[in-house]
Amino acid sequence: MPGSLKEQSRPRVREHGFWVSVIDRALGHYGVALGQSSLAYNLTNGNRPAPAFIEQANCNLVWAEATRLADDDLFGLRLQRIFTPTALNLLSLSVSACNTGVAALSQLVRFFPIVTTQIRLELERDADESRLLLIPVGAPHPQQLQALLGYLGRLLRQLDDAQDGLFKRAFLQRTEDLPLCQRLLGCDQVEISEQYGLAMPAALLDRPLASADPFIATRLTETLQDMIASLPAHDLVEQVKRRVQLLLGSGDISLERIACPLNISARHLRRKLSQEGTSYEQLVDEVRRETAMRMIGEGQLSLTSIAYELGFLDPSSFTRAFRRWTNMSPTSFRQQVAESSSGR
Repeated sequence: MPGSLKEQSRPRVREHGFWVSVIDRALGHYGVALGQSSLAYNLTNGNRPAPAFIEQANCNLVWAEATRLADDDLFGLRLQRIFTPTALNLLSLSVSACNTGVAALSQLVRFFPIVTTQIRLELERDADESRLLLIPVGAPHPQQLQALLGYLGRLLRQLDDAQDGLFKRAFLQRTEDLPLCQRLLGCDQVEISEQYGLAMPAALLDRPLASADPFIATRLTETLQDMIASLPAHDLVEQVKRRVQLLLGSGDISLERIACPLNISARHLRRKLSQEGTSYEQLVDEVRRETAMRMIGEGQLSLTSIAYELGFLDPSSFTRAFRRWTNMSPTSFRQQVAESSSGR
């Protein structure tokens, strides 16, 4: 009984439905199709409209059947050489338009949910090396993790226009075919690890990107923000935080504007959040803190611009809030980030 209760308490994970068509299209290069699998048939029946999202268990079934039909244990890693989802192309364009490699990776981490809801990205940085880690949400199929690792590796190679070796190492949870994995990923080295991830020399990330375009970057960021806000959340708290993120800078992050799209009253929303052990005010504060630290770390906007982007009435109000969050001023925090990036 305790085990079953634990199972029921796990968050419900649903993946973007476009992965089914991406996998099916890739299988065409092997001369097979998902329709040949009786297990996957109901998810790929052409007479039905493609679902916007599918349950994680169904997505895993599709990956397993695709691997079997292709008779290729490296099907996921090869996917980036066969076909790329439109959502990933859009995110790649936005990332390429950023000013520096650091800003590009921050953009990638921030908006990766438009590509997958089963895996989130975390960026770890130290003086010599930065690591982009793939963190599973729920229990995604290993082929999906490998596919996304391949796509991310290709994106790093695209950002490395001078071919300076930006994509240094890859981490994989597999022990066989490592030389072939290295060739498919196009990196210098592949290592066995408990996590999937990629490593890059920190010094190369601070260089300006030749593909940078502030005009395109700004407008694509607005589009990606709208897409993130429309994604289904696993719980009410996450839905509220996404809505707050969307409304930042609008001058009106009222409880009523948060509650209306959720089809509940402001009073009911406040009560529901209380049951979750939080409040509307606390979530707004969390979103502002997380966004402030990210934007300061990116280094693309002045502190005054960040204050207004976060919906503060003036920079001094932002400074007071930031001191409450971190026990330091925004200026000191920006200096600390800069020193950490330079290895001082």
